[in-house]
Amino acid sequence: MNTKYEIVVGLEIHCELKTETKAFCRCKNQFGASINTNVCPVCMGLPGALPTINKTCVEYTIKSGLAFGSTINSQAIFERKNYFYPDLSKSYQISQLEKPICVGGKVRYKLNGEEKFTRLNNIHMEEDAGKSIHDLKNNKSYVDFNRCGVPLIEIVTEPDIRSSEEAVATLGAIKETLTAIGVSDCKMQEGSLRCDVNLSIREKGSQKFGTRTEMKNLNSFKAVARAIEYEANRQIKMIENGETIHQITLKWDDATGTNEALRSKEASNDYRYFPDPDLVPIEIEDSYIAKIKSTMPELPFDRKNRYEKELGLSEHDVGILTGSQTVINFFEDCLKIKNEPKIVANWVMTDLMKKLKENLEEDAPITISPQNFVDLINMFQNKEITINNARELLDRVWETNESVVALAEKLGLKQVNDEDFVKTAVLDVIAKNPQAVSDFKSGNERALTFFMGQVMKQTKGKANPQIVNKFLLEELKK
Repeated sequence: MNTKYEIVVGLEIHCELKTETKAFCRCKNQFGASINTNVCPVCMGLPGALPTINKTCVEYTIKSGLAFGSTINSQAIFERKNYFYPDLSKSYQISQLEKPICVGGKVRYKLNGEEKFTRLNNIHMEEDAGKSIHDLKNNKSYVDFNRCGVPLIEIVTEPDIRSSEEAVATLGAIKETLTAIGVSDCKMQEGSLRCDVNLSIREKGSQKFGTRTEMKNLNSFKAVARAIEYEANRQIKMIENGETIHQITLKWDDATGTNEALRSKEASNDYRYFPDPDLVPIEIEDSYIAKIKSTMPELPFDRKNRYEKELGLSEHDVGILTGSQTVINFFEDCLKIKNEPKIVANWVMTDLMKKLKENLEEDAPITISPQNFVDLINMFQNKEITINNARELLDRVWETNESVVALAEKLGLKQVNDEDFVKTAVLDVIAKNPQAVSDFKSGNERALTFFMGQVMKQTKGKANPQIVNKFLLEELKK
């Protein structure tokens, strides 16, 4: 990007709340249900239907605000945001503008070892619209109204972000925090976390904001970064060419890596907000806020600092460990059994996370118990099993959660440390491979690897590799 300019970015993050029912009716809040099965007169906006506020949604919104240090308003008002679109059956969305539940706050994160933060404007509660389904083959469009009324919080940042890296770090910190406090699963592939990017360009040193565009359809961290870089360069080229930038809404196409203009960007007055006549203002008492605050867990930013300062883990390791709430919880449970943070962290980051990635599912369940996992680590440390046998055991136990100790005995995978046994195997292999002996003595170091493999094969992987290596060197150098 041209260093003469800087980008100015603000994010609007829509997060689906993890509640049993929708925001203003009793329909199930359920992903993947059959089309148009979780609907009722309320979420469809049929005449005479009256909404009621889901208390859990209010609680989760307050909880989110507390996590980011927002001020919780003593009174909040729900308003109708009016617009016409096929997936919005009642032609308005229940949202908040003038008096949201949460005001201010900040998102804390680390980037390249430096502590930073992005200020928040507000966090407000609203309902989702339906989903348009386009059948391009038959040139038809359909609407699934299951998503109408699904509870959301919208987290609106201030325009504090100055790079794609800061944007991704801010979004990542928001995702980590919301999953840690249990208000959302934040699965971007299911649409429960969506991000819109508002971006403008200005010359470095200028305090005046440029004309912003809004980018939608960003369904991954990578897409957010790519879209910001693309749009920044596009706007810079327009400025350099003397063109005028218009305030428009853009759709990001991840396949082509380009933006497509959708419509002119609306202002708040275009939506004709007014208080919803069917919903009374909600009064939020200090005692209720205090009750919610008492249930708050350790926040990810604080946990990361603790891992670095108290556990002695690197920023890199901490970043990997804290990327999934499932992994965090498992790591913490393992530490209660084995208080060796670096050793446990290494096993979690390598072998355990490899198993999770094989599931190809975000936050897939860990099917081995913490005790069993620690037993596996201890058996390797005590030289009872080789690393290869440890991984074989992990694969098997992942399916059954049997005792790794019992299974190692049952399968005959325990490492043999008997020096007489190992030496006998070494001598036998050397005797059978005179050419490889000659190769080693001629300076071919690969021959040692060959011998190691043959000994391990002959002992069915049971021989202690260190003892094998010791005797091989002794005998081959004679």
